[in-house]
Amino acid sequence: MNKIGFIGYGSMAQMIAVKLLDQGKIRDDMVVVSSRNDGKTEELKKLYPNVACQSADELAKQCGLIFICVPPMAVKETLEKIQPFLQEDVHIVSIAAGVELDRLHDWTSGQVTRYIPTLTSEAGIGVSLVVHGERVAEADKSRLEEYLSAFSTVKQINERDIDAASNLTSSSPGFIASIFEEFAQAAVRNSSLTKEEAFQFLIHSLLGTGKLLMEKDMTFAQTLDRVATKGGITAEGAEVIQDAMPEVFDELFARTMKKYEVIKDAVRRQ
Repeated sequence: MNKIGFIGYGSMAQMIAVKLLDQGKIRDDMVVVSSRNDGKTEELKKLYPNVACQSADELAKQCGLIFICVPPMAVKETLEKIQPFLQEDVHIVSIAAGVELDRLHDWTSGQVTRYIPTLTSEAGIGVSLVVHGERVAEADKSRLEEYLSAFSTVKQINERDIDAASNLTSSSPGFIASIFEEFAQAAVRNSSLTKEEAFQFLIHSLLGTGKLLMEKDMTFAQTLDRVATKGGITAEGAEVIQDAMPEVFDELFARTMKKYEVIKDAVRRQ
């Protein structure tokens, strides 16, 4: 069976590789890693001794599925470097934000897929966003999506929507952390609670709310109806949020979408 390669081994590549190995979806002798981060690859080899660490060129010769896990501005150089060594039916999967399928098709003769992972998949949950290029065979689509489904919900999406969707999947843990950091700080400013207490209370509330939404198939509006009695305290607080947050989130999308365009423009100029 063809091996699976990871070029670049940062936090997302580590999450993907470890999850696939932990779930038994692949054997460790199927994995080849090319990375400058010797510390992380050594951690992987301690857990899975048969993982191979090799140059990108050697990796390209052996692997039928290759995850490109480098920054956006390094994708072109990486693909052009390994192009002479790629197998004929190789499936290239890029996780870089802002690197469009058209660019990937220009830089490699292989089948190409864009994949946006999320940090929450470390906990075995989250949405994997996938956009397959026109060259990708159905069998290769199915194989990749089967792998990703071991630790996430796989969602095929139109490329035109991938940036906005990434805000809701890949970036949202950071956004949520920012929001609730401010919520906890406000509790500390307005009570004698410690930050640690406020943090613990919010974490349990977040976990419980998420479980309710998932297990009871509830919407955000239904959840609000359950806890916010008309004229009550929760309703008063919810009104503050509903008044203030639309402008905040519109600005969030405006600035992040602009940042995506900056990255795309830089990639196109390469």
